[in-house]
Amino acid sequence: MIALAYQSLAAGGLAVGAVLTDADGNPVAEGRNEAYEDGPGTGPLRGTPLAHAEMNALGAARTGWDLGTATLWSTQEPCSMCAAAAAFTGVGRVRYVAPDPWALSSGNGSGSDADADPGRPHWLLVANAMFLRSVAVASDGSEEPRILTHHRAVEPETTAFHDRLPAGLPTAASPEDWLRPHWALLAELSAARELRTRS
Repeated sequence: MIALAYQSLAAGGLAVGAVLTDADGNPVAEGRNEAYEDGPGTGPLRGTPLAHAEMNALGAARTGWDLGTATLWSTQEPCSMCAAAAAFTGVGRVRYVAPDPWALSSGNGSGSDADADPGRPHWLLVANAMFLRSVAVASDGSEEPRILTHHRAVEPETTAFHDRLPAGLPTAASPEDWLRPHWALLAELSAARELRTRS
């Protein structure tokens, strides 16, 4: 999923990736956010407001599949549209790595019944830092996007990590290559976030 989110970020889109897994945890379909991308792409939703990562993953599923035993994983907590699509298609479980930054900044909540995956605190920072970077790069003007300013108060570890990443869109071949110089900082900030959120 992180690699899919990274692909979206590198393409100048919103960094979100999703994978649909079968009952044994094997990936059977995947998608990444393509809502802000034009030109040839991987599916009919590309360049439309429906082209969220979860929608693209669900769109790759076949009608005859038993989705009741499947899990839809996303790097971000699904929005209400994607949560409704997962429920409508009968997906058994929805899980995510990081809370939806838009929902956090608006205070409205995401509207999903998805389960957070608490076992991956460092990937939470990575997922949200990539998401925030996509918004920052796409924003017009010289002022910091409101969502990033809000996260400085509510998710200081995420924004600290975001600020230490190279400026602009990534050019590295993979998220591992892009993040390699920052693993020690990532571990330190993840531990700090764990301590902060436990108290």
